[in-house]
Amino acid sequence: MILALAASAAAAAVPGVVPAADAATPGKTGILLGIVGDVAAADSNTGQTFAVHRYGYFNGKVPKAKMITVRSSASWQSTANLKAGSAAYNDVVRWADTIKSRSGKVYVAFHHEPESQASSKFGNATDYKAAFRRVVTIFRNRGADNVIWTWQMTDWAFRTDPSDRQYAANWYPGDAYVDVVAADPYNWYTCGAGQGRWMSLKSLVDPTLAFAKAHHKQALLAEFASQRNSRRASWLTDARDYLAAHDATIAAVFYYNNRPMNPASQDCTWKLSTSTEWSALRSMARNASFRS
Repeated sequence: MILALAASAAAAAVPGVVPAADAATPGKTGILLGIVGDVAAADSNTGQTFAVHRYGYFNGKVPKAKMITVRSSASWQSTANLKAGSAAYNDVVRWADTIKSRSGKVYVAFHHEPESQASSKFGNATDYKAAFRRVVTIFRNRGADNVIWTWQMTDWAFRTDPSDRQYAANWYPGDAYVDVVAADPYNWYTCGAGQGRWMSLKSLVDPTLAFAKAHHKQALLAEFASQRNSRRASWLTDARDYLAAHDATIAAVFYYNNRPMNPASQDCTWKLSTSTEWSALRSMARNASFRS
């Protein structure tokens, strides 16, 4: 409680910034369960309706979804130094105003997995944190109070050694700018960097939950999935039980029912396909700890 009060006091001292919410959420009604990618297949194969997580760019349209991850094609330093009246600044304002006009809360993440090698061309950790703070400040100054600011990293960032440049703490924009700590955990197994290791969701996510709790935040799985295997349905069932046991801490989870986006991982098959897998997803959706 003392730490939470200190964080709130520090946030209040930052001009134009409203302190982020504490992890304790009175009246929380369960973990929001959604899909990244082929939500139609998930709906039709389970008889359930799932929330949607979509991706976009500031110079494009604002998707309609319960979670939106957005980025700019410019460097993080450029985003951090956005000037009022510029085209790039006006794009961010348009996004803020569009989301503000919609009913309900929306999880918004700026530039997911910034610590990954694929994002290195945008700048370093200092540049990223400054860009994240600038985007949040513009939204807040526009009165977009229905945005839940989500910091989206790989699960590896929370599991790696603190000496690693990818270590999550190096990229954290600060408690005043983050409402929810998010990770993208994958059981790669025989594809990508999996090296034949079968990993439970618990082993992938426990460090993320620890980081979130240390900062008095809720956690979120912006993407999660397992490589195709005869054990995938059981993996989902175990994931359901693990997530339900932490439903007071976890705000939302989105299964990555999509094809690989990285050319280096084209041998990965994340999309669910068997009746037992759909049954496992249906069981998760119908569990009392989840909502859509």
